[in-house]
Amino acid sequence: MVLVTHDASLTGAPMVALLVARSLAEQGDEVTVVSRRSGPLLADFAAVAPTVPELLYRVRRRLWESRVLRPVAWIVDVLAATATLARHRADLVYVNSTAASIYVHAARWLKVPVVLHVHESDANTDMFLSQARVDDLEGVELVACSPQVERDLMARTGRPSGGVHLLLSVPDADRLRAMACEDGGAPPAGDPLMVGATGSVGHRKGTDLWLQVARIVQASHPAHFVWVGELGDPAMAVPTPGVDFTGPTSNPYPAMAWFDIATLPSRDDPFPLVVVESMLLGKPVVAFDVGSVRDQVGEGGILVPPEDVEAFAAAVLHLLTDESARAALGVAARERAERLFSSTAFTHRLREILGAPTGPTGQEPRIAARQAR
Repeated sequence: MVLVTHDASLTGAPMVALLVARSLAEQGDEVTVVSRRSGPLLADFAAVAPTVPELLYRVRRRLWESRVLRPVAWIVDVLAATATLARHRADLVYVNSTAASIYVHAARWLKVPVVLHVHESDANTDMFLSQARVDDLEGVELVACSPQVERDLMARTGRPSGGVHLLLSVPDADRLRAMACEDGGAPPAGDPLMVGATGSVGHRKGTDLWLQVARIVQASHPAHFVWVGELGDPAMAVPTPGVDFTGPTSNPYPAMAWFDIATLPSRDDPFPLVVVESMLLGKPVVAFDVGSVRDQVGEGGILVPPEDVEAFAAAVLHLLTDESARAALGVAARERAERLFSSTAFTHRLREILGAPTGPTGQEPRIAARQAR
């Protein structure tokens, strides 16, 4: 099997790709990982399975930067993907993210079964499929990271219930907890309670909304706001008294373990892994009610209407000023995450999916049958 990850960053979809690779490798499957971009997870992938970079990445990115040359860029992308699959003699292609959906063309040309694991909202799925010129998903096994993405894919393809597989994104809990215990320093003694967010700074992640929340909260109660993650849009990452941006880090979990409240201010996030990671660390969550975040948080946090900054700030203030409520939600968050989002359940469900007939018509041979030959 060839597993394609669109990059090797410390973000949700690549982290799930790592868990897919580990789950399969531990059960004896032969997996080769292809990463379209470099990143800090490459070493983790390589520790699990043979890992290779995609061919001619820098050349192809330069071609995509020119509007005139984009048709050429698409052709080179497809050829590079096809050469990669042919080189590694793929008998199944697991495309982890629509950002790598150019591999659907390559798999079809080589007549290799293909699984497309969708982590994106419907708008982003549409954007990536259009860019890759994947006009239809006929014959492609579809995996959704959340109930909302499952519904979106069913509406997009017209497939009935069961025609799209649901595989909830989960963290590797053991890895997360081990990394959270690594020495990452400590917050300054005597600091006020810490309100944290994790992710790449930017509009989609709602960094500007989070800064508005910080101003409202700090006007009436002391709190230290910390954003952990890459400075995707540096113009938004403006530190002020009581507000810090850590920048990129190879291990965000020690900082996340310091949070008293974990926040998700995203405008658009289908099933953000960081929510479950925060819950596993016993953190109460305050989030906008977007995507399938409601299915994650449950009784482990507080949801408010999308982009309602005042309601978000009120929820944060409530938890800052009510220690018993903060503690109770933290316990509920950890228990819910351990019960519903375990890597064991993920592996079991993944095996069910890969043992199912490929394609909505069920006409292709099963994965297990191919491996037995």
